[in-house]
Amino acid sequence: MDVLLVASLTLTALTTAFAVTLYARRLGAQRRRRVAREALEFVEPIALDLLDGDDSAAVTADHEAALAESLSRLAPMVTGDARATIGRHFESTGAVERACRRLADPRPHVRAATAAQLGDMCSDRAELPLLQALHDGDRDVRLAAARSLGRLKARAAAAHLLHSLVRRDVPSAVATGALLSIGTAALPGIRSLLSHAHPRARADAVELLGLLGNPADSLLLRERLADEAAAVRSRACHALRRLGAHDAKAAVELALADRATEVRLAAADALGQLGDRDSSVRLIHVAQTDTADVARVAAESLVQVAPGLADRIAASSNASPQIRRAVRVMAGARG
Repeated sequence: MDVLLVASLTLTALTTAFAVTLYARRLGAQRRRRVAREALEFVEPIALDLLDGDDSAAVTADHEAALAESLSRLAPMVTGDARATIGRHFESTGAVERACRRLADPRPHVRAATAAQLGDMCSDRAELPLLQALHDGDRDVRLAAARSLGRLKARAAAAHLLHSLVRRDVPSAVATGALLSIGTAALPGIRSLLSHAHPRARADAVELLGLLGNPADSLLLRERLADEAAAVRSRACHALRRLGAHDAKAAVELALADRATEVRLAAADALGQLGDRDSSVRLIHVAQTDTADVARVAAESLVQVAPGLADRIAASSNASPQIRRAVRVMAGARG
């Protein structure tokens, strides 16, 4: 009985200690959330003043992270002049220097949070430390660094981000978003990736060129229509459509006969933007003979480039269901 009693008392004590620990952690989490909320409320007027160009107000080091977070929420309002004011403020208070030192913290979550904050501080002084963080051993740190380099529009980061994109050191969407934020400074590197040995890298480069390039890049993209990888060929069709490269019409029409369904889909869609009445013969053939999905997209493009012809074909007895549906949809939109 004594042994059972001791065991019971021990179990009760452990259960009580566990419950107390959980309660203390919950209280601690609630307190941290309350402190963070109060800090954001305190710094919000200061953040708005910074956006208006007034950097006379000061915050303590304890409120630096809150101010950076508040500015992050106001990011759509941050223009060129406001960015300069924000950068000067964080530089003058030493916040940028302190944050850069925290990038060497042994705890990954601290490094990741710091890398994110540096992007909101709008200081060029953060570029080099963030470039180094882009090669951090922790994935979350690399992700935060990539996003921040995009926010800073760091031109020198373009090549590093492209390298990270190829290696998949950061998610493709994050690296692509950062490169789009940097803009045309990334174009030389993007063009060089078009001949990369890995098809995934070529596909990413084609997509980025369609988003950042100009019609003069049409020739480079047309060459990718003969790429051995279907993903590259289909993205080349989409990229040419985005650029409005009408000199690529003939090449895209040839892609309607590609062996890969995804390429034929992309080509049919692109011709709605790039094609003209001369493209209608090939579009009609595809709309009448290809698989349902490809035929539907081809019919929709036919209605865009030759609406009158599409109306006449839809009225005939041998018109495909896809053409008739596309004409009905267009008629409804007109009505």
